Amino acid sequence: MRIAFLSDIHGNLEAFEAVLKDIDEQVVDMRFCLGDSVGYGADPDRVLKLLFSEDIPSIMGNHDAAIFGIRQVEGGDPILVGATADQADQ
Repeated sequence: MRIAFLSDIHGNLEAFEAVLKDIDEQVVDMRFCLGDSVGYGADPDRVLKLLFSEDIPSIMGNHDAAIFGIRQVEGGDPILVGATADQADQ
């Protein structure tokens, strides 16, 4: 059985699509996402739509939790604070 684990997509749709293409070429049996689907990248909504449409089970990462207001952003990273504020509005 071949299993693919994805993580830290961070809203980067182009990279996510490239990884999915590679996974399809590798012919895996199962795919899982280990979180941080959203974050710094420009397309968090499209990444989530694709993740859901591909029916890839996912756990919530710290960036995902920050977007949904479940967890505070730690460390005061100004890029992450700005990204989570912007993406929470989407």
